[in-house]
Amino acid sequence: MRKPPFLFRRASVRAALVAGLSALLLMSVAGAEAQDRSRGKQRSIPFVSITKKDGTTRYYETNAIPLLVNKACFGWRMWLGGPDRNVQLVEVLQTSEPAKDVIAGPETEVNPEKTRATTRMRETVREGYMQRSWCIIEGDPPGTYTYHITIDGEPRGEFVFCAIEVKDQDENTDPTELNCPNKFQSVEDLRTRPTIVAGAARGR
Repeated sequence: MRKPPFLFRRASVRAALVAGLSALLLMSVAGAEAQDRSRGKQRSIPFVSITKKDGTTRYYETNAIPLLVNKACFGWRMWLGGPDRNVQLVEVLQTSEPAKDVIAGPETEVNPEKTRATTRMRETVREGYMQRSWCIIEGDPPGTYTYHITIDGEPRGEFVFCAIEVKDQDENTDPTELNCPNKFQSVEDLRTRPTIVAGAARGR
């Protein structure tokens, strides 16, 4: 697929990327999730992936996004529980700086200021989880990127990231070592605490 010179490239949740993400992300947090399951708690997490020139991809549980063009993606993985099923998802991705443009399908609406992309669609919960992501391309601004997630009409969580410029586009950057204020490991259910913001990040 041709890569137009726009701000965001939407990562397809139905493509092979997601299959790889599911497997690799589960591997990267398997130990932590095993501990959580032993306590009867499943986790919702922010994540960042980096794909190198050699085609290898690594996933990190973090909310710090290195602005690596055509290499870094950032997303959320949410525990919903229950059987496999289709639900109505509303995902709002908001940035602290206006976007040059947003690339997405017809299910996504972009506001005139190009600071917010709202996606409305049916999505599948598998093994209790749902996950989505966007990817970084040329021109992405540093600052705060926030996901607001609503499932079947109920607010379910927020994932707040900070996007950080990287010197020389170094693909070996470890996002867990970047200076992102208020790093967090999970998101709380907004149905029980409507005003909670799970993590925060300041713009440049």
